[in-house]
Amino acid sequence: MRMTNRRNFLRGLGGVCLALPAFESLQGAESKASKTKRFVCVAPNYGMHPSGFFPEKTGADYVMPKLLKPLEKHRADFSVFNNLDHPGVGGGHGCSNTFLNGMELKDTKDQPQRLHSLDQFLGEQIGQRTRFSSLRLGAGGISWSRAGIILPTDSSPTKVFAKLFLEDNPKVKASQRNFLNENGSILDVVQADAKRLGARMAKIDQAKLDEYLTAVREVERKLERQAKWINVPKPKASNEVIRGNDEMVVDLNYPYNTPAMYDLMVLALQTQSTNVITFGHPGGNRLFPFDGIELGYHSLTHHGKRPDLLRQLTIIELYYTRQFARFLDRMKETKDADGRSLLDSTVVLFGSGMGNASSHSSRNLPILLAGGGFKTGEHHQFERNGRDGRPLCDLFVSVLQNLGVETDQFSTSKGNLNHLIA
Repeated sequence: MRMTNRRNFLRGLGGVCLALPAFESLQGAESKASKTKRFVCVAPNYGMHPSGFFPEKTGADYVMPKLLKPLEKHRADFSVFNNLDHPGVGGGHGCSNTFLNGMELKDTKDQPQRLHSLDQFLGEQIGQRTRFSSLRLGAGGISWSRAGIILPTDSSPTKVFAKLFLEDNPKVKASQRNFLNENGSILDVVQADAKRLGARMAKIDQAKLDEYLTAVREVERKLERQAKWINVPKPKASNEVIRGNDEMVVDLNYPYNTPAMYDLMVLALQTQSTNVITFGHPGGNRLFPFDGIELGYHSLTHHGKRPDLLRQLTIIELYYTRQFARFLDRMKETKDADGRSLLDSTVVLFGSGMGNASSHSSRNLPILLAGGGFKTGEHHQFERNGRDGRPLCDLFVSVLQNLGVETDQFSTSKGNLNHLIA
């Protein structure tokens, strides 16, 4: 796509380019960005422990449960939903894969297009004017193509950084990476161009440029620190096995790569590289290298209400909500081309296709909805009709409409939730 009256990149030696946000003082009146809207989904694949996630009281003055306490300062920016389900989806490990489409593979053999996930549908609708129609980060399994195929993800922040800021051609990208390894950070390489650009800007945009470059530098530093963990001794795991036969995996890139991945998500939205992002927290039986953790993640989810296992699981899930709170911080602090915070212009969905991981239930899914101009700040609880709650896809219809998609139906929806959140 050709853009006019806009500086898209800082350029340096070695062909290295750094993508830039839009700056109002460098755009003509006619080229000013429209009111762009965006979508981000964060998915802990094993869900969240229900008693620590769902408030007891509905409405706006509920008491924050333990797992949501890190989000207290963002209370007005998100809503919690209780008793949202994917009707027709059974339990088991596979229910986490149904999060964004509400469909099981076995039920779509003759109609694979029904597996088309919310994020990929949005990529077709609001992602075509960006470099990447969508970014799929972290663990896979929740993004499905229109042909009914699970799409791959990028799990390495270093590779995501290169994807966002280096040329697409593999040979050119490798050459640029080698150049950077020899010459320092990408900011050092484009420094001269940044100085020339700053001289042409209004003061407000100069400050915006400085903030952006500082954010890029911080991501680079995180990636450097992450690389140092390679030589750190791996923690020792207990020999106790609770249930499941998953291989024990100690991944030193995870969860330490989570802050960097969130920062890259902000940069991708800020530079208009994409309008649609999914980020999946890995499942499996990873041994989290935190104090007090003795068992793999999957084993801990099969806690059987044992206090010692719930204590360890809570450490992991609190890490998830703390990092999510930090992400919301960054989204509120960062402005888009229209002068709005990224959170105001982005629908942020946090949740999973798995409710109670101890029983691998697909009922009462843990769902938070933030940003996007929605009416937020409340805990909503729906009635259950026998086994079934309200279809989660009703919320998806409201998300689609909020993002400018004219539809009254998505997957198993029976309506929308506009009366609560629009």
